[in-house]
Amino acid sequence: MKNPKIFYMGLLLLVTFFWGVTFPLIKITLGFISPVSFLVIRFLASSLLLLPFVIRNRSLRRARDIRLGISAGFLLFLGYFFQTVGLNYTTASQSGIITGLYVVLLPFISLVYLKLRPDRVSVLASFLAFAGLIVMSAGDLGNSGIQFGDVLTIISAVAYAFQIAYVSKYSSTLDTYVFTFYQLLSVAVFSSIFLPFMGSPFAINYFVVFTVLFTAIFAGIFAIFVSNKSLIYVEPTAAGVIFVGEPVFAAITSVIITGQKMGIYTVIGGTVMIFAMFLTTFRNYLIGKRAIPTATAKIEN
Repeated sequence: MKNPKIFYMGLLLLVTFFWGVTFPLIKITLGFISPVSFLVIRFLASSLLLLPFVIRNRSLRRARDIRLGISAGFLLFLGYFFQTVGLNYTTASQSGIITGLYVVLLPFISLVYLKLRPDRVSVLASFLAFAGLIVMSAGDLGNSGIQFGDVLTIISAVAYAFQIAYVSKYSSTLDTYVFTFYQLLSVAVFSSIFLPFMGSPFAINYFVVFTVLFTAIFAGIFAIFVSNKSLIYVEPTAAGVIFVGEPVFAAITSVIITGQKMGIYTVIGGTVMIFAMFLTTFRNYLIGKRAIPTATAKIEN
């Protein structure tokens, strides 16, 4: 593969698309089932579906693989849990803006935690993506005061940022299937702790089953596996810029599925975010293109 970075960035974009598609599906589903119950069922289904592919893998029983997989899974759980619960106490637009903080946190976490100095283009793209997210949500902002849900969502954003950095640090040393399995299982197990307190309402119908299966397979197994694999080749900062495209896809699919109208702020903000994704992708393309002749010259010599 001549330029694996571009290939895996393309896969991350597909992951972001699936996450965006699930937004209107989950929003409708939460009218029948509580957020915690949904998380437990969704991630338990993902774990069970992936189990046949890892059951005979020796890494499944190695202490280091178990420890790192559960640690990454705990960070993933914090992101999902606090974001979902926080939505009950703040507006969706404010939640989207605050969650997007992980995009601007990643360059600093990469520098301090991973000892990676992000280049200027990646940092610029991160801030452009966050600025686009703010513009995208500006039309719905009505309350500038800090709410309880905002605090919970800040915790979610920090958790997502560290989870991406953590996976980036260890994914190249672990079996991707096993690493993915333990993360999915961890979210289900940690979420189940809160079932006695936050498990209702609980109603199963065809739409809930469809959403659970769709999110378990495409936004669960596929998305987490691809993210784990891609972060071996793609810098966390660049990955964060691509991930912030989730609300863009969410807005587009919400128009198609629920008939929600797309305002001018959504169009402008989404355009800025798409430009940020193009900027970081084009930058990696140029780096890869320069590297190929250099590598060829070394082989010939």
